Amino acid sequence: MRVLLGVAALAAFLIGAGEAKAQDRDPCKPGMVCASAPDTVIAAMERAGLKPKRTADDQGDPMLESDEAAFHFDVYFYGCEQHKNCDSLRFEVMFRQGSENTTVLVNKWNAQSRFLSTAVRPNGTLVASYDVATIGGLNERNFADVLDWWKSELEELGLFFQKELKLGESANDPKAH
Repeated sequence: MRVLLGVAALAAFLIGAGEAKAQDRDPCKPGMVCASAPDTVIAAMERAGLKPKRTADDQGDPMLESDEAAFHFDVYFYGCEQHKNCDSLRFEVMFRQGSENTTVLVNKWNAQSRFLSTAVRPNGTLVASYDVATIGGLNERNFADVLDWWKSELEELGLFFQKELKLGESANDPKAH
């Protein structure tokens, strides 16, 4: 009987909780980098030597395009309400379709990578991504560290491609879009 009561209490809690979606509705505080304030992300990327260009994704949410070494990448804003109050960022680089883009390759990378995830999409493109929650904001030092990890992981991915695909020195341009 206790088990049934416990299960019933848990079910009532979960039903009452509904869909728990964290939103970042509070204004971004000075000195913080917030997905809810895209200009703070742009400014922080510029301070890091990047040249982000503001655009919008297919849903109309903010998006940034930039380059790091041989990689063109996008920064998607997620958890947005009517294209505002976004709560997270996804850094993403996409590689053209190719027979070398296999689940074996991405699984090998994912098994050794702490921050950067890879996947092969149904159309054969390989995608590498890094997600960051920004609710309440990240201070500038934390966001600079996020960018350092992103750059470092892209460099490591290039070396991984070089080794695994036997690309030689041209691996620093592994068919990135």
